[in-house]
Amino acid sequence: MPAHPPAPHETDGGFVVGALGRRVRVRISGAGADTFAAAFAGAWAHLLLGPDGGSDTEVTVGAATADADTIAVALANASALITRALIDLNTGRRLMLHAGAAVGPDGRAILLVGPSGAGKTTAITRLAGAHGYLTDETAFVDADGIVLPYPKPLSVDRGGPAKAQLTPAGLGLRDAEGPHEVARVIVLDRDAGTPGRPRSRRLDLVESLRALVPQISSLQHHPSPLRAIAELIRRVGGIELLGYPDARDLDPIAGPPEPPRLSAEELAFTAVDCGRSDHASAASGLLRTPAGDALVAGDLLVLAHGNDVRVLAGVAKTIWLATAEARSEADLLELLRDAYGAAPGDESALCETVDVLLNAGVLEWRT
Repeated sequence: MPAHPPAPHETDGGFVVGALGRRVRVRISGAGADTFAAAFAGAWAHLLLGPDGGSDTEVTVGAATADADTIAVALANASALITRALIDLNTGRRLMLHAGAAVGPDGRAILLVGPSGAGKTTAITRLAGAHGYLTDETAFVDADGIVLPYPKPLSVDRGGPAKAQLTPAGLGLRDAEGPHEVARVIVLDRDAGTPGRPRSRRLDLVESLRALVPQISSLQHHPSPLRAIAELIRRVGGIELLGYPDARDLDPIAGPPEPPRLSAEELAFTAVDCGRSDHASAASGLLRTPAGDALVAGDLLVLAHGNDVRVLAGVAKTIWLATAEARSEADLLELLRDAYGAAPGDESALCETVDVLLNAGVLEWRT
């Protein structure tokens, strides 16, 4: 995208940031607007378009004064607002992970996943210098396992009132142009109290889902969230959990240590219809609550409820699968005895399991 000169905004139209094929207009207000505009233009110069023309959405950033602390906070706010706007524009279309992304030695992308404070930006700065920078906080991944570049200014903690917004070029990072296939997805586990070299292991499919779901934005709006994540997990041979005490221990050329990939069989899953019967509303009894997605991995059933993942096994799994339409407890007891055989105390065990599923919001009573 063509760069807009790094100078204060010339018109009331503010600035237009071009990223992910979208245009986000940034309007500026407050007594410190001119000072902030100059700082913003410098930090975002590589993503600025001319202010004329349309935009997909807009945000407003205020700078009440021109002092350095106010400008630093306003720059951090602008970064958060622009990223949030891009997330909203991509909701339901892509997986949006709380992740930094860099190009690896084989030319494909490495995603480093974790919440704020996990060390994503520091680690990405370490890795991206050799092969290319894609993004530092939010990775946008298409259904075919391609991550799109969003080379925003990096948010670096330098002890001020807000994280400093530093240009990739200013940190010596190479620009990675164009989309890149995702080769590795790594969940960061930074443990400063553990000495030694970085250590990594693969997570199984259910562990991977549990690790990734909390780190994905607007997941409840994706049409098939668990399947999309599971497909990404399968593409990369399993999610990696990386423990490391210091980003300086990460090899900037070879990248983090890579454990053996899991096989397609180890990462196999089956999508499950999580709908409810058309005439469920006319019946009374126990009925499963609406779920955003469901899949079976081995003996486990994995459900997406909003941004939560629930894993069911055994009797709980059988009950959920049977309650696409309302069922009485007597019906369920008969079904379970057919599946598992009769056993002393099985009626009270059913009641206990039903109570757990009701309290978890997995089942509801339909009267």
